[in-house]
Amino acid sequence: MLLNPHDTLLIETTRTLKSKLWLMSLNGDGEYCNPSVENIAKEIFLAMEILFPASDNEFTGLKIHKVKVYETPNCFTVVKADSITDQERENFKAVRYQEIYDYYVEKGKVEYDSRKVSCNI
Repeated sequence: MLLNPHDTLLIETTRTLKSKLWLMSLNGDGEYCNPSVENIAKEIFLAMEILFPASDNEFTGLKIHKVKVYETPNCFTVVKADSITDQERENFKAVRYQEIYDYYVEKGKVEYDSRKVSCNI
């Protein structure tokens, strides 16, 4: 469940049900931030920046240019690095960096070589 940190009743209910919970963090820890498609796309982009650090770009060749999130089949938002304010980036990293980095370390790097992939069709 993606929730605004001020949605206390929904947060309590989600935790009681032991369901997955993601509190929006673009405005800082516990600050008001609705899970709109635009804000969700920004948080995905920022999480990907942590999961695919710039220091690995030479190794992976991966650079995140944009994230596109669909709200309906015909309605979407596109987020690019310059769509995110410095304050949103700082807030997100202050709240989420360690959690996402720990996940990154736990899962490790996967080296993918398309020449070694077989496909049975």
